[in-house]
Amino acid sequence: MLDTTRNLVAQQMRQVWIDAKLCIGDGTINRSDLVVAFGISIQQASHDLTAYRTANPKAVEYDLSAKCYRRTKRGKPAYPQHLRLSVTNAVRALRIFNEMEESV
Repeated sequence: MLDTTRNLVAQQMRQVWIDAKLCIGDGTINRSDLVVAFGISIQQASHDLTAYRTANPKAVEYDLSAKCYRRTKRGKPAYPQHLRLSVTNAVRALRIFNEMEESV
């Protein structure tokens, strides 16, 4: 039961992070972004992106030439800004922590 809850929370965090990634910078994301940020498999990253697209079909489309997902002009954020910022900051903090641990 605890593992199921933990997996659902992790999956939800990745959904919020996908949304945040699409709202900043050039508005693109691909599977490798998720793999690097969360240390998940390519298959899990594909599953997460498919889940995001299913939940937000008008918000994102696949760009064949760039091989990435891109926010559409009519796409609106699926999550509030404070939640996107919180998850993004948590992922950054964990990355910094892990880098520090590796250097010790």
